[in-house]
Amino acid sequence: MPRSGLALTVGFAAEAVRESAPLVHCVAPRAATSFVADVLHGAGARSVVTGTSPDALAAAQTADAVMLDLGTLVAEWSDAVNPVVAQLRSAGTPWVLDATPLGRAPLRVDRVRALLGHRPTVVRASSSELDGVRLDAAEGALALGESAEHVVHNGREVAVLTGSSMLAQVAGVRAAVSALMAACSAVTGPLEAALAGAAWLALASERAEEHGRGPASFRVALIDALWTVRGDEIAEYLEL
Repeated sequence: MPRSGLALTVGFAAEAVRESAPLVHCVAPRAATSFVADVLHGAGARSVVTGTSPDALAAAQTADAVMLDLGTLVAEWSDAVNPVVAQLRSAGTPWVLDATPLGRAPLRVDRVRALLGHRPTVVRASSSELDGVRLDAAEGALALGESAEHVVHNGREVAVLTGSSMLAQVAGVRAAVSALMAACSAVTGPLEAALAGAAWLALASERAEEHGRGPASFRVALIDALWTVRGDEIAEYLEL
């Protein structure tokens, strides 16, 4: 069956990440740091994973794409965040905002609104509303659900399979998916980047499950699977 133009673009995006090796700066929870870096390198990208200090955030301006996980900002909010993302927007640097709460700690709506005003390329969230406030990604894409199983852009919604159930046993998966989306956003548009990042990890996880005997071996097999999954296989996996 002939693939749609969107499917082909998603497939090309994955291959473009491997060819160009974009530098992705991720502000991620400490527990996710190692896995996020491994996932990005497994996909062929390069990574810098930091906390929220002003110096670390300033370094994000030298990256090809940025991922900001709001879970890192519940207990530590830096006044440097908004100026940095404003500069990213001005420079045309794609960035992903992961607005998923960390554990049971709520996110402050005013912080989310302020960051949305700087027009992230992709917004990750559990649902389309945050404390009764509807999320608006402007011209960006919304990736909704715990595993980004629904991606919405300009009124179009595309479903993505959730991958292996073993993903729930690996710390940092949510941040890693957002980081993959950021890597893809360096080479393609918002919808394609969100779909490519979500489907890339989901497909790799299904293959890794065949070789893993538990969480540790599954984690290693997942990184290897990310390295070997082809762009056309990601496009086919999406069934577009």
